[in-house]
Order: sequence, then structure tokens, then C-alpha cells
Amino acid sequence: MDTEQTNRVTMFKALASYMDDNASVWNAMAPLQTAVTQFKTKIADIDATAQKQETPTGATQDKASARNTLEDVLFLTCEALGVLAHTQSDHDLAALTDVTRTSLDRMGEEELSNRAAGVVTAANSRKTELATLQVTQANLDELSQALENFNAAKSGPRNATAARVAQTESLPNLIREASTTLQNQIDRLVNLFSRTNADFVSGYRAARVIVDRAATHAAAKAAPATPTNP
Repeated sequence: MDTEQTNRVTMFKALASYMDDNASVWNAMAPLQTAVTQFKTKIADIDATAQKQETPTGATQDKASARNTLEDVLFLTCEALGVLAHTQSDHDLAALTDVTRTSLDRMGEEELSNRAAGVVTAANSRKTELATLQVTQANLDELSQALENFNAAKSGPRNATAARVAQTESLPNLIREASTTLQNQIDRLVNLFSRTNADFVSGYRAARVIVDRAATHAAAKAAPATPTNP
């Protein structure tokens, strides 16, 4: 949330707390009970949305880890297949497996995924020959799983960003809805107590004020020290 949103939500919470503390004054008014419940539910929705917006995800780290794992097992598989390509004069296989750790690291995501898929296909069709090089079925399964994990993880950061954007866009709507409940229902219903409990209404109006926390903190930091007389 930005500063303006934070200040308004802080006011919402102060107001909800004030209403809880003075429930004995107003809880016999059913419409006000309903409005306050709706208002507090909206505050909870705002908190949940803000938490999702601000909580960092490990999507980028997950993708990097999945890529490192894939590159490692892919390189070793290419080394074994490269030997077969040389002994069998298989130029297509030689081209497919002509990689280094550095070249794999420099590949784009799609290029790496496509190269790994091609190597998986080549390896699965040469299991007998690879077995003589001590490349087991477990090794081939490891490559397939590493590719599957990488493909699943590579869209993670984009999906996480999209989710945060959605949360950012929904926050103003939730705050606006809470404000509408205040303005059109709670404010007016509380005013009905002005003759029977003026102190309650005055306290409500005090809690209803939005305090600019950022400006307050800035002013406090900028205030010069008061000189003292010798």
C-alpha cells in the first residue's frame, strides 16, 4: 500500500476499535450492527490483499534452482551421447549434443527447454548404448524430471508478478468500498446518537480523522532542537 492508502486503513482500524470499545452504546441498533460487521469484514479483506501484495515469493529463486539442476544433468547426458555420436558418425546427434556448461548457461529459457527435450528423445532411443557408458534409467528419469521442473518453474516469476499486479489493482476498490460503508451508513447512523450520547459521537469523529503519518514523521525529524539558556 502507498502512504495515502496506509493512512486511510489506519483510520479504518482505529474507528473499528472505537466502535468495539463502545459497543454497549450502539449494539441495540440492528442496522448499525450490520454496517459495522460489513466494515470490519472489508478491513480484513484489505489486510489479506495487502499481505499478498507485499509478501515476497521465491519464484525467481525456484526457477534459478530448477535451471541449474537441468543444466547439470543435461550436460552430463550430452557428454555421453556425444561419445556415441562420434563413434557412430552421427552428425545430427553430434550437433544436438555440442554444448558446454557455459553455452547452456547462456541459452534463453525456451532454447534450453527445447534442447533438453531433444536430448531426452535422443537418450530414450539409445538406452542400450548409454548403459555401456553407465548411464542408467535413473539418470534418464532424472533428466526428464529436471526438464519438467524447469518448464513448470520458468513461468513462476511472471505469474507472481501478475498476481501482485492483481492485488495492487484490487486494493483501491476495497478501500473505496469500506469508505462508502462509512460515509453512507456508519457516519449517518452514529450521528443519530448526537442528542442521546454526544460524547460517543465526538469520540467517533475524533477517530474518524485521517492522520498523515508520513508527514508527521517527517516534521518530527525536521524539527530543530530547542535552544536552552545558559
